[in-house]
Amino acid sequence: MIKKGFTLIEILVSIVLLALISIFVSSTIYQTKNNNKLFKKEVYKSTKKEIFLDTLYKDILLSSDLNISDNKKYTVIQLLSNNSVYDISHPYITWFVLKQNNSIARLESAKKIVMPISKNMQKFVYMDIVQKNCQYFQLSLSKDKKSVLVFIKIKTQKPIIYEINKL
Repeated sequence: MIKKGFTLIEILVSIVLLALISIFVSSTIYQTKNNNKLFKKEVYKSTKKEIFLDTLYKDILLSSDLNISDNKKYTVIQLLSNNSVYDISHPYITWFVLKQNNSIARLESAKKIVMPISKNMQKFVYMDIVQKNCQYFQLSLSKDKKSVLVFIKIKTQKPIIYEINKL
């Protein structure tokens, strides 16, 4: 007798093996997709943080007129700088923390910014929320006014401390 086909057991074994392989491959694909989402989220957070710190650094470094006013937890910075996000020549820039949600905000305008901002002035001011959940935003100007010490604490992140030596 010559065998011309597969037995029922051979077919069942091949179906079970195929099912096990497909389960393994699908779980690997699912895990890879989840890891990719988490990675993208972390990259976005770190990129946003780097842009925020870089902008603050350049604003202070390239400033010609720097005014820092303090309270216990938050600092308000008003300056005239050569750094512009909106292609304004020598913009007036203000950094401060919004009280309602503890977000660090950056204002930029071609005209001097006076707080609170009037309705007429609003059309000349660009506002960006650069960081949320701020616990501390402190800046201190040295006595010789050549360096600025920056201390920032964002909820669930390590504190950021650095010094900017002005040109």
